[in-house]
Amino acid sequence: MDNQINQYDAYVIAGDTEEDKLFLETMKSNLESSAFNLRLYIKSRDGPGDFDHQKESEIIMNSCKKIIVVLSRDFSQNEQCMYLLRVAISKSPGFHLRHIIPIHREECLAPSCIRFLTANDYTKEDIRTWFWPRVAACFKKNVIGIRTAKKNLPAVVCLPDIIVDSFSSEKQQEWRNN
Repeated sequence: MDNQINQYDAYVIAGDTEEDKLFLETMKSNLESSAFNLRLYIKSRDGPGDFDHQKESEIIMNSCKKIIVVLSRDFSQNEQCMYLLRVAISKSPGFHLRHIIPIHREECLAPSCIRFLTANDYTKEDIRTWFWPRVAACFKKNVIGIRTAKKNLPAVVCLPDIIVDSFSSEKQQEWRNN
């Protein structure tokens, strides 16, 4: 690598099976198209050749905004994939920044460290027409962030504004009927 640091929208962590390579070609042709115009770092295409832990970690930490994790049955057995996933997790401890975007390429169980994240499911053929726009939407900036949402709260909140009048006979009857 030269001294210039390239910036990418996402680092793609995927296995090295033939099916994974075919999926990466599909992902590349969709997400890097003019419709979404994302720049992906794919290790087999953009990497230096041999796997270098230090270089790959630096790229994840310094050059990529998000990390796409392509999950398959053999993902957890691939030591390189699990190492890169741990580096990606360390970029955002507690997952506050939502850097990791899991994609299920096939029916499988996600590694326990990211199992609670909502994954994009490529296995469902009926949603494939809007699958790639949904993945690309993960890269849009939030219009209302956590800090701006706190600013919109009123300075004083009165208790009657919060509590619903639950003592009225109409409300009690409505609750019983439901």
